[in-house]
This record gives sequence, C-alpha cells and structure tokens, in this order.
Amino acid sequence: FVAATFKRGIACINIPTSLLGAVDAAVGGKTGVNFDGLKNEIGAFCPAKVVVINTKFFQTLDRQNLLSGYAEMLKHGLISSQQHWAELLNFDLNTVDYQKLQELLAASVSIKERIVQEDPFEQGIRKALNVGHTAGHAFESFSFEKQTPLLHGYAIAYGMICELYLSHRLARFPADKMRQTIRFIRDHYGLFPISCVDYPRLCELMKHDKKNESGNINFTLLADIGNALINQTVEEKTIVEMLDFYRES
Repeated sequence: FVAATFKRGIACINIPTSLLGAVDAAVGGKTGVNFDGLKNEIGAFCPAKVVVINTKFFQTLDRQNLLSGYAEMLKHGLISSQQHWAELLNFDLNTVDYQKLQELLAASVSIKERIVQEDPFEQGIRKALNVGHTAGHAFESFSFEKQTPLLHGYAIAYGMICELYLSHRLARFPADKMRQTIRFIRDHYGLFPISCVDYPRLCELMKHDKKNESGNINFTLLADIGNALINQTVEEKTIVEMLDFYRES
C-alpha cells in the first residue's frame, strides 16, 4: 500500500515469510489497510515487480500460522480442480512434509497468477478468488470487535463452511464434497463461536463487502469444484439459514 501511494507509486519486491503471505497477499497486486474496524477499506492495485518465495521460512511458523495460509490454498483447490482439491484434503498437516508443501504451494500460486493475469482489476473471473471471503471477512472483523481476533486464514476457513452451504443450497454443489471439505476444516480449525444474537451484526458487516452492488450482499459460490459463480446475490433470510448451518456444523 505504501509503494502504491508514496510519490504516486514506487517499485516493490515482495518476500513473504509466512505461508499466508506467499499464497495470498504477495501475489496479485492487491493492497489494503483496515479502517474503522472494516477489512481492507482503503487500498490500491500495485503488483510487485518480483515475488521471492523461499519455503524455509515456513518451517519457522507455528501450527496456527501454517494453517492460516493453508486455508487459502484449500480455497484455490476448490476453484481449480478435483485433483488439486483432493491432494490438499489428503495432505498430513500433523506431520508436515515441507517438500510436498512446496509443490502444493507452487500449484496454488500458479492458480492465483493465472486468474489475476486474466482479470487484474477484479472486474470478472478474479472474483472467484473470493470464495469464503464474504462471510470470512465478517467473521474476521467481528472477532476483532469481540477482542478475540482470528487469523485471516481461520476466518476464511469458517467463511468457506458458510459459503459451501450456500453453494449446495443455491447452486447444487455436491453434498459429499461439501461434507468432506467441512470435515477437514472442522478437524483442523475448530469453529469460531457465535450465537443467533450475533447474526444482525454479522449481516451488517457482510454489507460492507467490496463485491456488493446496489445494497445487495453478493457471494462467489460454486456449482462444483472448479466451477465458480460470481456476483451471486443472497437474501438475508438465506444468510441467516447459512449462519444456523455454520453453528450446527
């Protein structure tokens, strides 16, 4: 963000030292700062001149920060291919093979790069990268309000539970793949506790999402793995059902 704005823009090289940074923030040119309790309210597009990824950094991460980055990789699996999705679900996160992780990461980064090259300013297909993020950003902002802050990837993992439910309910995403993915998330990430009293605030936070148009709450949903549906407007009563499903899961 500083490189995008200082002297109206200077060159920038990204050297991510976390898995989340490598798979998400370092690639794609999006910059942003949180403002007034909301995620990425101020920002600009500023692609790095070079991105240098060295996986030795990731061996220094604690389990939570490793999992935070892995959630974004899982999202890339959902929007790419059944083979890559299955590889991610079968990867042993309890005894990490860093060589295999490097291979999965390279595939994950290439998925994002391909989409960003096709749509650098998020006018169309790049919105596929937002799977899990409408609900996830709401969870993330809400967790800061409650002074129980979530790591970004954890919030996105919980957002994926919500949005896979919507995908199944509204776009016929296969129930077996939904259950497998949710089981993986639940087993590794647990759940962020919410109650029905929190629903109005969560819905309000979702209304601030940048994908929204004309006051509607928009989601990126999946008809199947690798088949993303962007700009899907969802009514508030269905969002309440989604939050019920999340709590029951």
